Parts: sequence; C-alpha cells; structure tokens
Amino acid sequence: MPWPVEKGVVTQRFGTQPHPVVRTTMIKSNGVTIATSPNAIARAVFEGEVMTILSFKGSNPTVLIKHGNYITTYKNIGKLYVKKGDKVKAKQAIGEIFTHPQTGKTILQFSVFNEFTPQDPKSWIYRM
Repeated sequence: MPWPVEKGVVTQRFGTQPHPVVRTTMIKSNGVTIATSPNAIARAVFEGEVMTILSFKGSNPTVLIKHGNYITTYKNIGKLYVKKGDKVKAKQAIGEIFTHPQTGKTILQFSVFNEFTPQDPKSWIYRM
C-alpha cells in the first residue's frame, strides 16, 4: 500500500519502545508517527469508506476509514476534505495535516487495525 503522506519520515515506530525524552519510561504505540512538511496532505492508503471522524476537545480530528475487516486512522488533521460515509480511493486526499504554529512541526499519527487489534503499519505500507 502507498504511504499516507507523499513524503515523510517515521519519528516513532509501532510497538513498545523507550520514551524519546524519559529513557527509563517505556511507551506503547499502536501506530507510527510521521513528520512531514507544512501543508502536507493525508491520503487514504487503500480504497474504503470514511467510518467516522473523531473530534476531542483540545485536539485535531482523527479520520477512521474502514476497508473490510481493517480500519486505518489518520490523526491530527487540520482541514478535512472528507465526511462520514464518503467512499475513498487509494492515494485520495482526506485532509491537510495540522502544522503546530509554535513548533512548525507537521505530524501525522497513522494506525492500522484488524478489527480492534493494532497492526504494525510497516508490514502493510510500502518501504516504511
């Protein structure tokens, strides 16, 4: 499958790993974190249907796309291009990734689930 962004670098991988700052603490990641450029577009990695768009106070929207028994999630979307129920194709733009105004960082958190079980995106995404 294609990447969820045109260009980017994985800054946090899937699974249990040392915290990037507090080395004595372990964190568990259900997906990957990808750093990309400002105004970058998040795109669907496979055809599917927008299952829902989650919005929590104090954070940017997360788009969930259903692909049969699989779900992909795209967290930290600044501008949405899709809505619940939309059919999407592979590489279709689903939204612009939020760029933090103070840090200038543009970060997408991307996950793949088989129903409710997190999968390592590296196993699914081309050359991740």
